[in-house]
Amino acid sequence: MGQPSNRRYQVVRTFARRNDMTFVLPERVYDELTVNAPDVETPPVDTAIDEGWARVAAPLGYTNALVSRTMDGVQRYIANADDRPADEIERADPALAGVAAQAFVDETVDHAYIYR
Repeated sequence: MGQPSNRRYQVVRTFARRNDMTFVLPERVYDELTVNAPDVETPPVDTAIDEGWARVAAPLGYTNALVSRTMDGVQRYIANADDRPADEIERADPALAGVAAQAFVDETVDHAYIYR
């Protein structure tokens, strides 16, 4: 989405606020979004967190069958779609689905949307 001054960032922020939504990011995705870049003083994701329309999920409960099956299934799907071995798939993508599954397990949501 770019920096907070970027139009895409502003559209997503407006969408979240209008719909009273909070985007929940797996730790792995957060880590990818906060890599050290000399030209970025505050990562845009940290601004979104400070503004209250994004947050980092609690660590995933990999021992929960729904969470682990969901993540494994997404990893296999991506591997098949990209014709790559599953162990070469970036772990952040399956973690997005894992966060949604974890929310259902914890009964903190009754529906979820996954954006990537």
